[in-house]
Amino acid sequence: MKKITDADDARDASLRVARRVRDSLKAAAAMMGRPLYDVTNEAITHYLSGLKLADPLQGARGGVKVAPRPPRKHD
Repeated sequence: MKKITDADDARDASLRVARRVRDSLKAAAAMMGRPLYDVTNEAITHYLSGLKLADPLQGARGGVKVAPRPPRKHD
């Protein structure tokens, strides 16, 4: 029963934040006289540009050394 309550609390908190962000974006778009989707796209782009994501190919580019293959013996 406790796990369900914790999950519900987290979901409720997430919805409150989502509503607050949505309302803020709507207000900003209205004040600027711009379409909501433009303001939303700019906000998302700004947020994503600020994230520090790990480079998944970093290991392949730099420090990974592959052992040489032994020569093949032909008959």
